[in-house]
Amino acid sequence: MSSVESAPPPAPAIPPVPVPTPPRRSVAARLWSAAQFVVALGVTSAFLAYLLLEPAASPPAPPDAPTPLDDLVEVTGPGLIRVKPGGPFAAKVQSVSVRSATVTAPMMAVTGRVVASLRPGMGKGDDYWQFDTPELLAAYTDWRKAQADIPFFETSLAVARKFDAAQLDAQRGVVARLEGLVSAGTDTPKDLASERAALIKYELTGRQAVHEAETAVKNARRAEAGAAKQLQQSGLDPALLNSATSDIDIVLADVPEGRLNRVKIGQGCVATFFGLPDEPFSGKVVSIAPVLSKERRSLRVLFTVNDLIDQLRPGMFGEIGLGTDPRQTLMIPADGVLHIGRADYALVAAGPDTWRVAEVKVGEMFGVEMEALSGVTAADRVVGTGAILFKPLAVRALGLAPPPAPVPLAVPPAEGTK
Repeated sequence: MSSVESAPPPAPAIPPVPVPTPPRRSVAARLWSAAQFVVALGVTSAFLAYLLLEPAASPPAPPDAPTPLDDLVEVTGPGLIRVKPGGPFAAKVQSVSVRSATVTAPMMAVTGRVVASLRPGMGKGDDYWQFDTPELLAAYTDWRKAQADIPFFETSLAVARKFDAAQLDAQRGVVARLEGLVSAGTDTPKDLASERAALIKYELTGRQAVHEAETAVKNARRAEAGAAKQLQQSGLDPALLNSATSDIDIVLADVPEGRLNRVKIGQGCVATFFGLPDEPFSGKVVSIAPVLSKERRSLRVLFTVNDLIDQLRPGMFGEIGLGTDPRQTLMIPADGVLHIGRADYALVAAGPDTWRVAEVKVGEMFGVEMEALSGVTAADRVVGTGAILFKPLAVRALGLAPPPAPVPLAVPPAEGTK
């Protein structure tokens, strides 16, 4: 048996499958297909030409299409708007009467801080002031020093005047006595002339001493006035520091310039401090700074709050509600106030179906109502719900130009395009 294995026999060859050849179309069939294509192309072109050349017919208006605004409401004069009765616009407008009410809620709220507190000392008359900043403490110290200098220099002036008067009286007596002795021949004229020169010297030195004492008093008063002005610039009232007692603290707040007409000296307030949120402190306005802050466009107002058990400390921040005294005011719906430009307006009845656009000054919110400070009376009727629908016409009635449309920004061309 041979060690070399024999090779397998070759596989039988597979004959190729013949591919059927499609029958060739006749000339008539090809002409018929070309004719169909030409007809379809012509019909499509005719339809497109009809769509481009025939004007578009306006769609029929639906039966419930809205009526133009000018057919429902119109501007009849400067600040006057008339609503045509019986229309859908009139049905959406609700008017109410201006309501008179007595309120004790604050007219406005501002943020303030405790700037000074009179702390009780060890004995009677030993109370001392604590301030929230070192600058206030330095200004107060300078002011107290100037106050103490004034009586000292005033006393020195009085003594200088008294000493000058006594010295002159004594010297005039010496001169008068020598004049008698010279007349009697018992003394020489030289001694009399010497004493008269001494009298003139005393008059000159006395006037100089009195003038220096008067200048010292004037300088002390100027220093006191300057220190007082410095305290006022910092927001403190010097007179208040002299009259305050240990059961009150001084609170400083910045009132915006636009609301200064709501602040008056003696006005009641309620303060709530962040460190003592559940304990309101009553107080009142005691001073209004004479200078307006250039940076904040506000005026500094001083309050005294009652702190009977000494809970407040300098530097504590809180919210002060101004105007808590009972007051009679007018209330209008908050939905009836339109803010146009920089003012607020209300629609006040001016006749049958006619409304006048009246500028009003409003205060704080009370639920769904607002306090009207001016612009309306208790006998007026104003638009409540639906007043916002009048805003475009109110702008037109007031003669105010609408805000300019925004200018679209230019889009730079893409790279590679001209």
